[in-house]
Amino acid sequence: MAKKKPKKLDLAPFKVHETILNLERKLFDFFTLSQLGKSLISIQDMDDISRVFASAAYETSNASNVALLIYEPQEKAYTYHYSIGLDKSKIREIKFVQQEGLLWQVLNGGQPFIIRDSAGKFRFPQIIKKFHLDRLNSEIWVPLIVKNNLRGILTLGKKRDHTEYNDNELNFISQLAVQAAIAIDSAILDQQKMRATKALGQKMENLSVLYDVSRALNFANDLKRTLILILDKSRNAVKAQKGSIMLLNKDTKELSIKVVRGIDPITERKINDEEIDCATIKLGEGIAGRVAASGRLMVVDNVKTDLLFKKSTASNVENIVCLPLMVEDECIGVMNITNKNTGEKFNDEDVALLTTLAGQVAVTINNANLYHLAITDGLTQLYINRYFRQKLHEEIRRAARYKRPLSLIMTDIDSFKKFNDTYGHQAGDIVLALTAKICKKSVRDVDMPCRYGGEEFAIILPETSPESAVQVAEKLRKVIELYEFPGPKRESLKVTISLGIATFPLHAKDDTSLIKSADLALYASKRDGGNCYTVYSEKLSKVIR
Repeated sequence: MAKKKPKKLDLAPFKVHETILNLERKLFDFFTLSQLGKSLISIQDMDDISRVFASAAYETSNASNVALLIYEPQEKAYTYHYSIGLDKSKIREIKFVQQEGLLWQVLNGGQPFIIRDSAGKFRFPQIIKKFHLDRLNSEIWVPLIVKNNLRGILTLGKKRDHTEYNDNELNFISQLAVQAAIAIDSAILDQQKMRATKALGQKMENLSVLYDVSRALNFANDLKRTLILILDKSRNAVKAQKGSIMLLNKDTKELSIKVVRGIDPITERKINDEEIDCATIKLGEGIAGRVAASGRLMVVDNVKTDLLFKKSTASNVENIVCLPLMVEDECIGVMNITNKNTGEKFNDEDVALLTTLAGQVAVTINNANLYHLAITDGLTQLYINRYFRQKLHEEIRRAARYKRPLSLIMTDIDSFKKFNDTYGHQAGDIVLALTAKICKKSVRDVDMPCRYGGEEFAIILPETSPESAVQVAEKLRKVIELYEFPGPKRESLKVTISLGIATFPLHAKDDTSLIKSADLALYASKRDGGNCYTVYSEKLSKVIR
């Protein structure tokens, strides 16, 4: 009896089931990609994008670890952003610099690839070692490409179930990478726009600072006030606490402070008014001395660890930008800006702006020096006759406009010709210079002592009545009379002066007649034997004639 043939197994139900499973898997993958795409597109922050994408890759790939490197346009490198399953302390400093080579070609291919060979060794070992990429403990690298631009790299470690990655899994990861690359590209563009907007705003602010400074220079006639203005603008522009300007003495080769801002108000005022003698810095000594000697700026982020910074002056200084004040390749001083309020370091934009402002400082000081030389007498350092007449004319016009008095003192050193003949012209020059110095110290800042000619001086006293002018004249006469002038053979010499006082509009109607009235009063003092003052009166013009 013939045996019955066994029935063939009907595989159709199994194939249908497998097809259904594949469809369900694809549907799930599609749903996952769709949801991830929506989620990533709605996120603006790069850190959030990194976290969401890396977490999705970790969950769907079954990888033991993942890491994400994202392109930083400013650094032109791929830097670590986020990871799961790795020691962050070992990889947070990883930076993969964009460069030519086979690895770069593979990355630009846009497809996931195995980073290790069959023996488990890394491919491209030189690059892996150079950038410490072995710390990522990766098996698969997935390029994140959009519009032919590599925006990042996703790395995957071995699978947690110790199986190999199959084509379906790598394809799904590639689709995830496409979604992430689009979101990352958008975030990078947003960051670039924000940086550009911020940079433009900073440039506009810097231009505004430079405009304010240049405009102020056109109207400023007080050097110290102008330097303080520039220092304040400089500090505010770079958000720094303090600033100072130091000038170089060519003879002693030392730097000394001219103006300072940002310290306690009482000390600041005393320094700026030259009531306090600050310590000087020798050329080549410390940061300021080195800058003055080399003519090159220096930026020190931490003065505590910098050997060049003078430890005696390191108090309350954390970081500093020291800039040379250059005039025709010659350093005349330095500008110091210290301590950013934000606790940050001085950046390139800060230094660029401060360099421009330091140039303004140098020009201002140089112009002031040239102007000072043009209007002052070399021996006495008092204003010359031409400038005296110009200022007297201006002050009388101002006094007339505001209906305020203005007094003029004319003074002459008694028997100066005889003094010169007896002790010599060198001793006479010393007397002239010291008398001028005493005149400066004996009057207010608003008063203007001038060298009228020879041994004769003039002092313009704005908003001063005859009575107040008398007090100034008598004070000056007494100081001169008591002062011991150095003479030959170390002997002390005594000098006296005669003074004439006239006041506008009481004694004169204009600058020319005021000079004449004060001169007549001076002549009367000389006639009465000297070492005294005389206030102009009408009878003087009749008697002296």
